[in-house]
Amino acid sequence: MKISQIVGRKTIDLNVDIGEGFPFDRELLSFASSANICCGIHAGSPEITQETIELCLQQRVRIGAHPGYPDREAMGRVPMKAGQEREYLRSIFDQVTRFVECTKPAYLKPHGAFYGDTGFVLPDNWQTAVRSKRPPSSAYEAGGLYLSQFPGVQSLVLLLRMHRLPLMGLHATAHREIANRAGSSLIREGFGDRGYFSNGTLIPRGQIGSMLTQDDDICEQVLRLAPDVDSICLHGDTPHCLEYAELVFKTLTDAGYGVGV
Repeated sequence: MKISQIVGRKTIDLNVDIGEGFPFDRELLSFASSANICCGIHAGSPEITQETIELCLQQRVRIGAHPGYPDREAMGRVPMKAGQEREYLRSIFDQVTRFVECTKPAYLKPHGAFYGDTGFVLPDNWQTAVRSKRPPSSAYEAGGLYLSQFPGVQSLVLLLRMHRLPLMGLHATAHREIANRAGSSLIREGFGDRGYFSNGTLIPRGQIGSMLTQDDDICEQVLRLAPDVDSICLHGDTPHCLEYAELVFKTLTDAGYGVGV
């Protein structure tokens, strides 16, 4: 019997971004039911990736591949610039290929700017709006042409199809349509420690309000998100990540939610 059946409410996954070379990965897994493991390029190393995979297998924590842009200086958190598409997207493909060779992940979650570049809000007319001079021959083609204007979208669709993986992402954004076009499912994600714009996207790091640091703010956001998401994320690179993980775990269980997958 699942915890959610006992308490009468749903089970929510608690996922953590780890494998980036920060010191609290093992301890975070005490609270997490899923782990988004860095592929060793935006941070960490191939050796740390392999060690983290083995640690998650030992602790029976669900594993997700977490590829990011090959920009270690910014930790993969700066959007692609014109001319970087080939290098960056080839790296993403290589990262996921190597990860799958180590172990088959349960899902794929883009990291950092790759997440933001593909997790944008679609306008109401996106299926007919075309940012190209060539007129579409059908509404479906118009939608495809619209999506193709955004770096990384087609690559993410192809990766999900190739490896038959669900996508973990923001349900109020293009992530839902990307999963649909890949013939995959979307694991709807919310963030316990990140600030949101009113349209449901994340405030970019470095901007005011991008990170939540007060316990009351984190608890309030987790409880607001919980009814509408499948998974809550916390980051392993923040100074108080262990305290936040314990706080979120306790907040969910005290509210009657099960934590698990």
